[in-house]
Amino acid sequence: MTNKVNDDDKTLVTKGIIDTALKMMERIITQKSSKNRAKSWSGKHNQSKNARTYNTLLFNLLNKDQRLPARPRDFRLKLSDNERNIGRAELSDKLAKLVDIYLLKRNEKAFQFPRGRPKPESSLSDERRGRLSNYKRSRIREIIDEVVQDSNIVKSIDDALVTSNILYKFLKYSFETAFYQIKENPNAFVSSYNPAIKKYGIQESNNDDSWILIKDLPEDKLKRLAGSYATNTIQNFKKEEKSILYTIAGLLYYGKAYE
Repeated sequence: MTNKVNDDDKTLVTKGIIDTALKMMERIITQKSSKNRAKSWSGKHNQSKNARTYNTLLFNLLNKDQRLPARPRDFRLKLSDNERNIGRAELSDKLAKLVDIYLLKRNEKAFQFPRGRPKPESSLSDERRGRLSNYKRSRIREIIDEVVQDSNIVKSIDDALVTSNILYKFLKYSFETAFYQIKENPNAFVSSYNPAIKKYGIQESNNDDSWILIKDLPEDKLKRLAGSYATNTIQNFKKEEKSILYTIAGLLYYGKAYE
């Protein structure tokens, strides 16, 4: 990164992150009921290979599982087995969407391979032929990444969001949406949340809160359980001093699917 962000710019970016997160949470929970959202996620469009592939691309970027810069073939390597055979044009369309939301920038310069023999765990294809163009972090993403390296800024964002009334409502809504999909269409749930499940797994237990038993819960208990999960999530953020920036990243993921 060539241009450093000054303090005034950091203040503006910080305010922008907080305001955007609050507005997006409000929009998401008022746009459609959690039950209807779950039905939408289970529909043909959101269960298509193209939609699932976009989910994975977005998740990998937000969690920094995708190394940048990267060529389309490098993004393909990080897809799941049943997504990897997506057509070249379709993959280009999905990457273009990520450019449109300022997560990526198209770079027409020749791709620079790192020196030395590729590491076994490398996410880059060994193939040197083909198009020279590749994708790198956008300028907006670079600025945000620099801003959130400041621990004081991260704390100010956390404090503003954790103490807001809308955060609990959003988390409860999000858990309700997931639970309704588990209840009505568990196969679609696994497909919708495949990137997160692949990375983190689904924790099961032997009590009534077990994920595997959610499909048998009546609606009132499902809603109470979602509220409990929301409360516990906020308490864990406070107690363990975890950054809620992961939730902000999740907002982008939800915002994509909630359009």
